[in-house]
Amino acid sequence: MHLVSLFQWLNDSAVSVWLREGEWPFPIIETIHILGLGLSVGTIMWVDLRLMGWVTRQHRVSAIVGPLEPWAMAGFAVMFVSGLLLFIAEPVKCFTTLSFQLKAIMLVLTGLNVWYFHAKVYPGVAAWDEAPSAPWQAKMVGAASMFLWFGIIIAGRWTAYL
Repeated sequence: MHLVSLFQWLNDSAVSVWLREGEWPFPIIETIHILGLGLSVGTIMWVDLRLMGWVTRQHRVSAIVGPLEPWAMAGFAVMFVSGLLLFIAEPVKCFTTLSFQLKAIMLVLTGLNVWYFHAKVYPGVAAWDEAPSAPWQAKMVGAASMFLWFGIIIAGRWTAYL
């Protein structure tokens, strides 16, 4: 089955129509999505800023990552579920819109960045945990994360207004 046909079928489904055309579902889900974004990205930004050495340099990196990571994951779970519902509400629009396609690519790149951090950078944190300046790989992860999340937010807002 061609993807456009699949998304058109989903777009015409009763659930999609209800989510899209009902008075309350879409605005409530979008509000929850933005609250999840604030929780997740807000906590991720603190980690990124610490990795880049811009804030809380007097605190160990592990003291920042450890307590904030569960909050970031919870916010991401809220964003993921609500984002999936928003996608179900407008699958054809999302699939055919450049801004959504860019957002999807950046989400994948963000996931790869998180994987790289946890697989390659963070395992060696003991060597640089208390240093005010992290190694270049950690700074790169933080900068890439901030760049990608700002891009995701911009692309998401761009998609919403098309």
